[in-house]
Amino acid sequence: MIASLIIAWIPALTLILAVGVQELVIPLEAWSVFRPDLVLIGLFYWRLYRPDRCTISLVFAVGILVDTLSGTTLGLNAFSKTVMMVLIGRFGRRLRSMEFVYLLHGILVAALLEAAIQMVLMSLLKGFDVRWPLLLGRPIATLLIAPLWFSLLIYIHHWWLENV
Repeated sequence: MIASLIIAWIPALTLILAVGVQELVIPLEAWSVFRPDLVLIGLFYWRLYRPDRCTISLVFAVGILVDTLSGTTLGLNAFSKTVMMVLIGRFGRRLRSMEFVYLLHGILVAALLEAAIQMVLMSLLKGFDVRWPLLLGRPIATLLIAPLWFSLLIYIHHWWLENV
């Protein structure tokens, strides 16, 4: 009974794990520009392959958790990740039909778009005194770590399907 309840929440648990690794394990000072967005990769994967488990409320809550732990403006990551979830859901069928190498291009575009959304919002809220290297550094780091994180999520997803 408890195992079936935990198995149903695996996408949420992996997104919370991604938040923990991204915000608590990777040091902000040393990796500020080249910090990968593990939450975006997890969101990308679960929205493509289990959209029934990756809901707007889950993504918004995870975004608020990222905002709280990172100390950024409350709602910034929640808004940008919700927008990305809607876009990934809109183009999900087309993205699922791609090979993995081309899917990496989709992750890069999603990371660039999310960074651009965050930079525009931060520019509107705090003026033009924002860190522009984040616009390219974080998406490149996300692209580089995406195959490893995707393979972990694929392994978890297959384990989950075998146990259901």
